[in-house]
Amino acid sequence: MSKFKKGGLGRGLGALIPGKSQSEEPSTPTHAVVAPISTEMVELGDRVLALDPREIKPNPRQPRTAFAEEPLRELADSIARDGVMEPIIVRVVGGEYQLVSGERRVRASVLAGVASVPAIVRDIADGDMLKFGLIENIQREDLNAIELARGYELLMREFGWTQEKCAEEVGKKRATVTNTLRLLNLPPDVQDAVVQGAITMGHARALLALPSAKEQSAVCRAIVDQGLSVRQVERMTSAAAPAPKKAKPTAAKDPNIAAIEEELRRALGTRVSVATSGSDFKKGKIVIEYYSLDDFDRILDALRQRR
Repeated sequence: MSKFKKGGLGRGLGALIPGKSQSEEPSTPTHAVVAPISTEMVELGDRVLALDPREIKPNPRQPRTAFAEEPLRELADSIARDGVMEPIIVRVVGGEYQLVSGERRVRASVLAGVASVPAIVRDIADGDMLKFGLIENIQREDLNAIELARGYELLMREFGWTQEKCAEEVGKKRATVTNTLRLLNLPPDVQDAVVQGAITMGHARALLALPSAKEQSAVCRAIVDQGLSVRQVERMTSAAAPAPKKAKPTAAKDPNIAAIEEELRRALGTRVSVATSGSDFKKGKIVIEYYSLDDFDRILDALRQRR
């Protein structure tokens, strides 16, 4: 922050928007609790309010679904002692403030019983709510692996993104997004174990090596019951996973057959394969490929002209 906006604090949203009076802000919620905020929090171009955390509406597209009780209580104790150090992000919808990002801080503030939290008001479109919330949480590393995977999947579906485009938008490598999305192939109970923190992403990725959901669930229970490490699970799944099938060696094609196929390909302008049932070439078949009705007619004409 190289510059800070001075003045206008404690007088509502309208006083913080250059060139507009309070009467020009009909959409500003009337129930906002406005309290003095340090000028160090007000960066040039941002609009900052102090809002009652109990009055802020939740983000309907919040990608985070799990809020562990103990860390939330620890954050509440910190807020009760030192206050909220970084503003949350809200938008105005229907005359009310709706949360865009910062739900942990809002929940913890309610637990702490504080009267207000600092909030930056931004103009966020409905279609960007998921994207904004997901990217904010990714940057903070606040989401577990399943929440990330579900968030990536939603972004790709809603915006029609490829995995590569999704990775670019959220600032991750393509392989990271791909490996995270693979976790959605795990059965629901295993996904829930990741969400609840019972197993790690490393455990979950190791379970993907098992061939069936039943086996994945069974090993997941063993991880929780026995406190297995990721390395132990990798050894278990490596031993249980089916060995890859060896490709059958392809017999070398008879050079005479290859020469005939090439001659036919040039004559007919399409792929031709010749298969024989014996080494004496007395029986077999010739397969001529075509890729459209026009192509079919063209090949027929070429064959007729050779009669």
